[in-house]
Amino acid sequence: MPFFNYLPAYELNRSPRIIAAFDTDFLRNLDAFRRSLPSGKAFTILLQTGWSVLVPKFATELIERMAEARQMFPEARIIFLVNEKEAIPILKDSAECVWCHQNAFLDPRRYPLATAKRRFDAIYVARITPFKRHDLASQVQNLYLIGSRSSREEEYFQTIMRTVPHVRWDEKVNSWLIGRKMIQATCGLALSSTEGSMFVCGEYSLCGLPVVNTANIGGRDLMLPGFAAFKADDTPESVAEGVEHWKAHPVPPQEIREAFLRIAAEHRACLEDLLASIAGKRVKIPHKLGIRCRLLPHQKLLHGLRQRG
Repeated sequence: MPFFNYLPAYELNRSPRIIAAFDTDFLRNLDAFRRSLPSGKAFTILLQTGWSVLVPKFATELIERMAEARQMFPEARIIFLVNEKEAIPILKDSAECVWCHQNAFLDPRRYPLATAKRRFDAIYVARITPFKRHDLASQVQNLYLIGSRSSREEEYFQTIMRTVPHVRWDEKVNSWLIGRKMIQATCGLALSSTEGSMFVCGEYSLCGLPVVNTANIGGRDLMLPGFAAFKADDTPESVAEGVEHWKAHPVPPQEIREAFLRIAAEHRACLEDLLASIAGKRVKIPHKLGIRCRLLPHQKLLHGLRQRG
């Protein structure tokens, strides 16, 4: 096994041990976590809900896997951090639930404010995969896409590229630079309908970009300032109309950023208080809780969870 082989989790506090992970990253890798965590030693794990449990198949999976996790980790305190209040009645019998929106844990310092002239009408930061519904952006004339693709979905990728032939596309952008890419656009797009909350919506807002947003479940609407969100129908025409709306009716970027931070403050305070109650002290909250952030090896040695073979 490679030396630098780490579980998809982040250690927020050493003693007492507090770990953060996405729900399925933990629940689908229970054996690996069991090998890496001392048996019988208490710990707390905070699970962010990556998919909306209002979709029955995702709720069923979490509930079934949580039953297994309870047997495997009887010493653990497991807490779901949910993005939508409606998830609490569904998950409350499986684990503790706290309404604590993931977009509150973006580091504002990473996101510059849009002030200069924009190169693109819209930007969509989203993996090139069907549930992100890139086809709804087919009538946006000056579009910038950022998103990775899978070899298993190559046909879909090629279809999307044909659908938006004038698009500028970058497969990967370093997380430290993503804000600088966003501020080149007039607005951001959020086009999926069923998933968890989108980090990128908070990132758009921190950069001062208004959003063209389709109807969805998962909790992303809760963090979008209402005055900076155009509610588009599930049609390319409506999405293009939203982009044109923001071109014709710009909103001061600072107002969008400040509104987002006010909304996020309640959720951030909630987690700060929760962590303090567990650790007995204030705990530093890293960008995106450290989950799936690209850390340097020495940072992983300090904060990551080594996966032992």
